[in-house]
Amino acid sequence: MKNNKTHAAALTAAAVAFSSPAWSLSGELLGVDYSLSGLLRVEVAAKTTDDENPWNQRGNLFNGKTVDRDGGLNVGTLLGLNLPLPISVPITDSATRSVEPASNDFNHTQARLESTLQLRFSDNWAATVKVRGIFDATEYDEFDPNQVGSRADGYLYGEPNYFEYDDFYTGGEQNRLEVAGDNYMVDFPSLYVDYQNGPLLVRAGNQQIAWGQALFFRVFDVANGLDLRRHSILDFASEEYADERISSPAVRVSYQFGSSWELDMFAQQFQPSIYGNPNTPYNVIPSQFTVHDRFSQYDEKINSGFRLKGFLGDFGLQFMYTNRYNPDGALRWTASGVNRDVPLLPGSGAILAQTPLEIDPTGVWSAEEWFTYSGMARLDGVEGLNKLITDFPASQLLLARPVPNIDAAKEELDLFFILTGGVGSVLTGNGQGGLRGHIERTYHREDVFGTGFSYVFSGEPGSWTDQLILNFEVSYTPDKTFTPIDLGQEYIVEDEYVTALILEKNQRFSRDFPAAYLVFQWMYRSESDLFGRHLSGMGATVNNTPKGVDGWNGIALAVQQPFPGLVWRADLAVLYDTRGGVFVQPALKWKPSGNWNIEMFYNYMEGDLYGNENENIIQTVDWADEFGLRIAYQF
Repeated sequence: MKNNKTHAAALTAAAVAFSSPAWSLSGELLGVDYSLSGLLRVEVAAKTTDDENPWNQRGNLFNGKTVDRDGGLNVGTLLGLNLPLPISVPITDSATRSVEPASNDFNHTQARLESTLQLRFSDNWAATVKVRGIFDATEYDEFDPNQVGSRADGYLYGEPNYFEYDDFYTGGEQNRLEVAGDNYMVDFPSLYVDYQNGPLLVRAGNQQIAWGQALFFRVFDVANGLDLRRHSILDFASEEYADERISSPAVRVSYQFGSSWELDMFAQQFQPSIYGNPNTPYNVIPSQFTVHDRFSQYDEKINSGFRLKGFLGDFGLQFMYTNRYNPDGALRWTASGVNRDVPLLPGSGAILAQTPLEIDPTGVWSAEEWFTYSGMARLDGVEGLNKLITDFPASQLLLARPVPNIDAAKEELDLFFILTGGVGSVLTGNGQGGLRGHIERTYHREDVFGTGFSYVFSGEPGSWTDQLILNFEVSYTPDKTFTPIDLGQEYIVEDEYVTALILEKNQRFSRDFPAAYLVFQWMYRSESDLFGRHLSGMGATVNNTPKGVDGWNGIALAVQQPFPGLVWRADLAVLYDTRGGVFVQPALKWKPSGNWNIEMFYNYMEGDLYGNENENIIQTVDWADEFGLRIAYQF
């Protein structure tokens, strides 16, 4: 019988040599053994292209671009008549979005201090405390709402705030063991007590729960959401979400049955994923939206689950079940609550507050911008407009009506945008305007069932099949809730299957070099892409609504090659979306001394290799080509 866990530890020995502290302060005090280690690291990512984050105000694709707005007022609608033929009075102008484009040199400028204290009270009792502090130097072209006269409602919709949580009006922290300000955060990724008695291990406190074998992909790794406020998912791929996976208070119990089987169970306080705040370097929700996060309604909810893992002969088997609130949440239109009049319609603010719209120059300015961004966000621009009207009847008091097609939608949208610009837009054709959309983020309980198997091949020593590990994982989530592509009040609810095939091995190419660690992975998702967006929203353009696609397929490759002496290590990670996108990350690690660790990498992304770029996931982040550098002192 082959022990897969032991083999995996051997495969990553080189990685551990690069990441372990050079030394630690340890000893005994009052009968308690202790060990203290830490890390001080500076992290930067320098831009290598002129592209800016299009989801931000200063990276908006329409900044400084003059767009013709071709609105029309339907006579029947105006007179309250249902005419057999539509008669439209054209109202047109031209508008140039007034936000100044950014020209950043850096995407990421942060420093961190981490310290880990490990205590052992007896053979049975131990504790771990890890504190992490992050400071962002904010060396970016930041958005200034005063320059465009923005009065956007909500705590995070003024000047950029890099770490605080959006409780809409108050800010603060979403993570329970965290203190945050606009450019710093301090938290406890680990704060737990262990009790071990033979085969029984009980861990209680703030902790991560990491299951599964995949590198980029998460099949079994469903216990924790992700914190994307730092370097999003664009730091070292080989770290497997170690810095992104968000901790939460939990009780975890593991029991070892003999030498072959282990049962792992947990009960954990629900903690949603945290996305980058609006107008910060890596935010991905379009900044023309205002998000009302409803997390406070779920604060006391509990997730739970178990995994049974073991061996039958040469085969490793595992079974998983998790009952959880999906940490990604789902989005839909919600009433803005903002009482601000349309300039040409005095008293309209009270009506507008009952719709998902807010008049502000940081919103959408034209139908062209509306359909460009709805396609990029994998939404249906026509039905999104219709749901804004039919789900919120107050919209119809402002003469909004459902539309049958994209041409009618463009005409109605441009009319709205012209009217928000005031008299100048209507009479002079020199357009202003802007309408923000308000959406709410809600969370939904789901059951996730999973199973998997592994096998370690035995071949000729040194051959490609010798000690090759195969892992296969599959999960099934019945009645999973997704964001509706029209942002309507009815969510998309469908069963989803996710599978991953992983091949990994240690292969020596030269007697002079240590063995290289090689990984190949393939993932299939039946209903959503890697970012959780429903596949029915794929494929839209500025002139066409989404056609949707069947299934998402991704391929990942990774190589780690240590050099003699383990002073240098070369890495390569590749993520390929089979519908035309690729992310390539070559990296080099240098450990010149026991205390210093220098890591260099390049993130190359191309979301338009072929096909419709709105059908692959890389298009969402393909603006972020960058050179990264991390310099760490370990103690």
